[in-house]
Amino acid sequence: MTTEGWFPSEGDVHLRIWLADLDFDFTATAVAARNLIHDWERKHWCTIELIRDIIECSRLLPRLPCERLFLGP
Repeated sequence: MTTEGWFPSEGDVHLRIWLADLDFDFTATAVAARNLIHDWERKHWCTIELIRDIIECSRLLPRLPCERLFLGP
């Protein structure tokens, strides 16, 4: 599956990352989320969900840890 077409090109998104039976909700820029997903496609180390809800709900969530590391290529 590709992220083209349904993935927002800018702004913030709501990510849910599953590690074992625990889920963690974060807000991240669309660019950082896209790069994280591309990195994940090489080696599946967790489960990632892109939650399509109202962005106001996402503003209450913490930012993705080390988000700036995923802003580059």
